[in-house]
Amino acid sequence: MMRVTIFEEKCGKTRENRSLSLGFRIISPGVLLASAILVGFLIGLFGDGIAVCGPSGATNCIALTDLLAQNNGLILFYHAYWQFFTSIFVTDSALDAAFNAVAVLVIDRFIDRAINTTRYFAIFFCSAFLGNLFSLLNGPNYASAGASGGIFGLLAATFSFSWAEQKKIDQETLILFVLIFVTSSLLGNVDYLAHLGGSIGGFFAGPILYFALRDRILRFEPISSSTRFAKVVVATSIGFVIVASIVQFLLFVAT
Repeated sequence: MMRVTIFEEKCGKTRENRSLSLGFRIISPGVLLASAILVGFLIGLFGDGIAVCGPSGATNCIALTDLLAQNNGLILFYHAYWQFFTSIFVTDSALDAAFNAVAVLVIDRFIDRAINTTRYFAIFFCSAFLGNLFSLLNGPNYASAGASGGIFGLLAATFSFSWAEQKKIDQETLILFVLIFVTSSLLGNVDYLAHLGGSIGGFFAGPILYFALRDRILRFEPISSSTRFAKVVVATSIGFVIVASIVQFLLFVAT
């Protein structure tokens, strides 16, 4: 029985453990993320027609979409920290949203079995936030939006986890990483620093995850499940960021 369990684990038979069950349907984290990206695009599309005024001197009644994107000047001088979160999803660029949504669905087929739903979103958001922090190096006059930092983080984490576990380069993941990086560069107005920051976050996340799971791997135990504590921590952290972002945004526009 143990051999069957290990074989199924190695062959990715536990994809359902990395998914969320909704009735009789299975929704993978990649589908959830792609859906969130498309919802963010719709918000950005309608947000172009909604003017929002902030504190005197901070904004001059700009479009809601621009206020939800990452505007380095607003973050550096007016502490608009909610943009670190909202800018991951909200964009009015159909090309950018479509590319990121498709990239997420493609990457979902390459994600390592160890990166279940909990780890998937933990890596994505940590990488995306790190990418947005790196984007600040572009200067106060720079603005950006998009989920590419987190997407590169997921790819980098899959690559580095495989490297840490097998002590060799996963050529398929490396080729996919380079392909997406080059293809995204052709879109124009690419935030390379955000891509770099997200990739660095993912490259560190992979080995950290491997060392956390190493004992289970060496004992040939399943590694596709997370503890209840880990699930609660990740879900609570994401929920806190969402609520804090909403509250800070409302306080910002109300003053």
